[in-house]
Amino acid sequence: MKKHWVIEKENPRLREKLAKALDISPITAQLLINRGIKDEVEAEFFLESSLFDIPSPFFLKGMDKAVERIKKAIERNEKIAIYGDYDVDGVTATALLYTFLRNIGTKVTYYNPHRLKEGYGINIEAIRKLKSEGVSLIVSGDCGITAWREVEEAKKLGIDFIVTDHHKPPQILPKAVSVLNPHQPGCNYPGKEITGVGVIFNLTIALRRVLRESGFFKKTEPNLGDYLDLVALGTVADCASLVNVNRIFVKEGLKRLTRTKRPGIKALKEVSGIRGEVDVYDIGYKLGPRVNASGRLRNAGFAVELLISEDIEKAREVARILNQENTKRQLIEEKILKEAIGQVESSTNFAKSCSIVLASKNWHPGVIGIVASKMVEIYNKPTVLISIGEDGIGKGSGRSIEGLNIYEALTRCEDLFEQFGGHQLAAGLSIREERIEQFRDRFEYIVRESKIENVLKLRIDSMVNLECIDEKIVSELNLLSPFGIGNPEPVFLARSVDVLSQRFFKQKHLGLKVRQGNKIFDAIWFNLKEPISVPKKIDMVFTPEINTWNGEKRIRLRIIDLN
Repeated sequence: MKKHWVIEKENPRLREKLAKALDISPITAQLLINRGIKDEVEAEFFLESSLFDIPSPFFLKGMDKAVERIKKAIERNEKIAIYGDYDVDGVTATALLYTFLRNIGTKVTYYNPHRLKEGYGINIEAIRKLKSEGVSLIVSGDCGITAWREVEEAKKLGIDFIVTDHHKPPQILPKAVSVLNPHQPGCNYPGKEITGVGVIFNLTIALRRVLRESGFFKKTEPNLGDYLDLVALGTVADCASLVNVNRIFVKEGLKRLTRTKRPGIKALKEVSGIRGEVDVYDIGYKLGPRVNASGRLRNAGFAVELLISEDIEKAREVARILNQENTKRQLIEEKILKEAIGQVESSTNFAKSCSIVLASKNWHPGVIGIVASKMVEIYNKPTVLISIGEDGIGKGSGRSIEGLNIYEALTRCEDLFEQFGGHQLAAGLSIREERIEQFRDRFEYIVRESKIENVLKLRIDSMVNLECIDEKIVSELNLLSPFGIGNPEPVFLARSVDVLSQRFFKQKHLGLKVRQGNKIFDAIWFNLKEPISVPKKIDMVFTPEINTWNGEKRIRLRIIDLN
């Protein structure tokens, strides 16, 4: 789909003010403005914030009760279970709290449900199993906010529950010992964007503080900075906004991932081919998918086993298996994507429709979320894919586009679902097969009624002349990193650029040598679907970066779009 270029409005007055106050270039100042910065104080915080700037974990409503109950369990030598979701966020949340409690000598176990056999969230059979193993306190990670029935059942069995989650709370909250969720009514924690592992990390910070004040640590207390590799991994893999608290977590966590001593992460980096500095791309496209493969195709506990392992050889064996599972996942995903595109292209109504709802009995429920994301990339329409099980219950994953909150849209279809939950851009649901057609019609009506534009917008930070691009600017732009959702990479437009030479290589990449004024740069457009040839003069949308080749560092322009 052709992209509609949208250049951000400039604010010359504020731009010059920020540039002067912070001693940065006007280009960088404009980028800060484009990311919502309104004054020098906000700009300075954005550029220089560190772990010292994260809010107190006790701003999370219910934190006092949560840490007191865990402290009591530790003092009484009770057995604690961490019940985590099966995605990367849930797996890292589980591994983080488990490792902390294990390292301070607590009796602790963990449980992650099987995606296919048990589905999302807390289930009563698992609670009974944990009871039989002597567990008296369960702490959930990245799940449980809708589990009021299951929490009541746990009470009857004599098990206390602490719910930690970041998903949107329903009207009825579980009557647990404590509920930690930044989105619950009355919670004053400023970092609403934190994920499940972010909530667990806050719990761990608070717990360490309370234990320290009680004189628990006779020797050196655990360094919580060592857990930030898990926080960064879970936060980025969960597609969370990299702003405010999350940005600090990920910025610091990437440093820990680069020099990690955790055997599981080291082994995962080895099979992923990561040797240098770890960045957001490495998490999103290399580490995250391999951890997720465990929960998608087998039990997520396998991935937890990797992350908590203290034996590098054992970790390497688990990482090798996860790598194989990820390859298998990719093949399954390609097959489903091909079938989904086939269903769409053969539909007579597709051109007029505003949404996509597809279902099949042949699709693996563990990968339909990834395929739904790819369908959105291809067609730019809110998409729900449903895998119908042998019991006639369909498990669906939805992905949305800018302008439509898919969670709110699904709320208007709530009566058709067995259960559902999610966020603004992603959601999950279960539905009986006979209700899918009714859901398809109603979802289409809701999307059409919202009047969102079916236009793929490419947001451009600023129009520049290539003569402005130098190593100082590129280095300065990196101050805005880590880049990701909520804090995108800098995107520039240069008009009337001369193309000196071009070549298409590896059957998918376009390499150009371009000139504007006295500056000549190499430019590259990755992963094109077919060979293209460009004219002698072009308008180019790009991101400048430092490319290292044979030990030599040079500026390269990574092309995003051409006109």
